[in-house]
Amino acid sequence: MDMLIGCRLAVVTRLAWHWPGAPVDLTTGPVHLVVDDGRGLLFDGRSDWSLAIVPTAPGDESWRSAYHYDFDGGRWARWDASDEEPFASAIGGMLSGWDPERDEAGQLVGGILHVGDQAVRLGLWQGEVISYAAGRG
Repeated sequence: MDMLIGCRLAVVTRLAWHWPGAPVDLTTGPVHLVVDDGRGLLFDGRSDWSLAIVPTAPGDESWRSAYHYDFDGGRWARWDASDEEPFASAIGGMLSGWDPERDEAGQLVGGILHVGDQAVRLGLWQGEVISYAAGRG
């Protein structure tokens, strides 16, 4: 996370599991943040319900391969969430801090990302990443 402090948030991509014939739940699933120089961070829930934060390099799309599969007709849907809250009001803002949240075992389970004058909480709900505005940065 520290490597992106001082950079401006440029693009947010969300992913969500989609079952055929069912609406896509746009509120849960992995989040990929990209800053102005193309570097990024992928936030994803692990099988032990801890939060994984994986750095990505400019132009590197290899992280997407983990989400290219079907299961019983279901698949991952991906979209640009830059104009959706809680990210829309943070786009263009400078990343200034990260306050991690840990469970009783010390595992990372979320945190508050400070972007410009906004604060965005990225956490887990039933092992899936959720995000919402956490107030002012």
